[in-house]
Parts: sequence; C-alpha cells; structure tokens
Amino acid sequence: MFRKLRIRFTLSILLVLIIFLSILSGALYMGTKTLIDSSSRNLLEKSANEIIYGNNMGQDYFGFPHINDTPDVFDRFRQSLVFNDSKLKLSYAVYDQSLNMVYVRNNGGISFEKFEKHVLNAYKNQGFSFVIDNIDNIDYRIYTKFFRNAGTMGVLQLYQDITMEFFILNHLKKILTIASLMSAFILTIVSWFLAGLSISPVKKAWQRQKEFVADASHELRTPLSVIQTNLDAALCDQEGTIVENEMWLNNAYTETLMMTKLVEELLTLAQIDADQIKIIREKINFSDICMSVIDRFRVKLQDSNLELNMSIDEDVYIMGDSLRMAQLITIFLDNAIKYTNRDGKIEITLKSENDYATFRITDSGMGMSQRDAERIFDRFYRADKARHRENGGTGLGLSIAKWIADNHKGRISVDSKIDQGTTFIAEFPLSK
Repeated sequence: MFRKLRIRFTLSILLVLIIFLSILSGALYMGTKTLIDSSSRNLLEKSANEIIYGNNMGQDYFGFPHINDTPDVFDRFRQSLVFNDSKLKLSYAVYDQSLNMVYVRNNGGISFEKFEKHVLNAYKNQGFSFVIDNIDNIDYRIYTKFFRNAGTMGVLQLYQDITMEFFILNHLKKILTIASLMSAFILTIVSWFLAGLSISPVKKAWQRQKEFVADASHELRTPLSVIQTNLDAALCDQEGTIVENEMWLNNAYTETLMMTKLVEELLTLAQIDADQIKIIREKINFSDICMSVIDRFRVKLQDSNLELNMSIDEDVYIMGDSLRMAQLITIFLDNAIKYTNRDGKIEITLKSENDYATFRITDSGMGMSQRDAERIFDRFYRADKARHRENGGTGLGLSIAKWIADNHKGRISVDSKIDQGTTFIAEFPLSK
C-alpha cells in the first residue's frame, strides 16, 4: 500500500517539477530569443538613423565607390558605422526617390534584387518594416525605412546576417532539452526520496494506529474475559446466595472499574489524536492544584501505609488549564502509589526555579532500567508488566501526561534506578 502511495507521490512531484522545468526552459529560450531580436532591431533602427541623419558627409570609411558619380545629398550615407557594423555584420543600401540604388555597403555578395520588394513596400507606405527573410539559403533580418531628409526622399535598407543567431538559438534549444531530460532523471531520484520522506509520517501514524488498535483490543479482551469467567462461575452456582458468590462478583466489579478507566483513557487519546481537546490557557495557581490532588489521595496513601513528604511553595502561578494540570499530577501520584511497596515513601516538591515552576515526585519503589525509562511515555508501554494487572495500570497515563506537558510548553523527564525508586520532573514557565 505504501509503495503504491510513494509511487503516486513521486509521479505527482515529478509531474509538477517537469511542468516547472518546461515552463522555465521555454521562458529562458523565448526570453533569450526576444532579447536578441529586440536588441538587434534597436541597433538596426539606431544605425539607420545615424546613417540618414549623420553629419559625416563625404567620408567613406568602407572604401565603396558611389554608384552615382555626381556628388549630392546621398553622400552622407557613405559614413561608417564601425561599432554597430562589427556587432551586427551590417550591409545596407540607399535608394533615391526613383528607387535607384545610389549607395551600397555589401558584406557578402548579397543579391539586392531579392530585397527590392521590401523597398517598394516601404516607399509606397512611407514607413518602415522589420522582416526576416531567407535569401540564397541565408537568413537575414531586414530593416527597410522610407526617409525624407533635406528635401530629399529615399529608402534605406539594412541587412543583418542572422545565421549565427539561429545557430546559437538552436543549440540553446538542444542544450535546454538535454538539461531538462537530465534534470528529469535526477528529479525522479530526488522525488522518490522526497516522497519517502513525505509518507514517512503517514506510515508511522498508520503503524501507530495498528499498534494502538491491537494493544487496545488486547487490554479490553483481558477484563472482558475475567468478567465473563467470574460471572459464569456465579451463574453456575444457582443455589448459592449473593454472599456466597461475593468473590466472583467483586472480581467482575474490579475488572469493570479497570475497563472503565481504560476506555476513558482511550477516548482521551483518541480526542488528542483528532485534536479535539482544547487547552484553556489562563493564569492558575499551580500550588493550590497540587495540594488539591494530594488531598484526594490521602486515604489511598494511608491504606498503603506510605509516608508522604511535601515541600510546596505557595502561590506558584503558571499559564495553563487547571483541569489538565490536575490530571497530570494525578497520573504522577497514582503511579507513585502503585509502584511503591507498602511502608514506602513518596516525596513531592514544587519550586520556582529560574523562571520555571518545577514539580518533582520521587518514590522509593522498584524503579526501572534506563531502557524502560526511555520508553516509559510510549502508549501501552509498562516497565513492570508483571504487576500492571494487579495495580490496575493501563500504560496510557504517562503518555497523556507527556501530551499535557507538551501543550503547556513544559518539559517532562524521568530519573530512575532499579530497586531505588523513580523521580518524575515536570517544568512549566512561570506566569508573570
């Protein structure tokens, strides 16, 4: 299932990236082509204006003779455009008002007869035109302009060989195509990796859900089985009284209490996963909450003959949800009582330390290994699997406590040694 999902993610990411690359490559090609064309047109137009309206009359830097030996106003078109010519490889011709060629600057044996159609159109329209034409298997950019200067009319036509320009653009197209194909190959690998990272949380959540369902089913099956067994025993004794079957009924009742607690914690975790529990943040007296929870456990402490030592600072205020903070203290204290041997000792402290309210609860119980301590906040994990049934543990309380601490911007940690006891520490920012 996850492999198919990963393939779909990979194809989706790859499709988006390929579309992006195609648009980028197309934009780069068209931008380059447009820039070259626009720049060339501007230079052609500028060159034409310099030829028509220049002041270097009678100077012929190119060494070409006049077609007409009689000096006239067209002499000015003999001037050189050395800079532009070297950049553009320009050729140009000048036509008088009778459309006779009076001056030519030819860089490559051009057949000017094939360009005359553009001259005629410019003269008729008394305007200008930019065209690209193929003459004798050579591509030219042609700028033809009708002009009127000093009472004289005529047409100026400039030619630019753009064979190299097309050559460069074609190679750019090939390079972009090859680069896109190579990028697509590389992106396929990257997309596969990114898809793996993307579905990793989903995979973990799925695995976690499977484990959760399996663990919950196991935990619910046990009390249900015990209840059914004890009730069957009571029902089989049809002549016995309630007092005579009290043991079976008590066992069933105890298991219902445990199952009720388990269901409540499962519902809490389900609400946590669905983000349905809202934390009410207000300024609360953490000291009063601790004392209130401890008071509720005094009878249970006495029944287990446990010594309780407290050091609770007064008026320790934090921002949080009073009900959830009471739940967190309840989880810690309930665990301490469960896993501390009779006649043991529990110590609880609450101090204001370095802008934090630090709650510590230490028991003299059986403790746990470092390996167990690292996983103690995982759901359904119990360090002492042999005693959890006896004490009514579900392995869910500490995971709920961890969630409460995290949602109050707090830190929670555990320090434990086997046969020496366990200390849980929870720290929360003080309210100012």
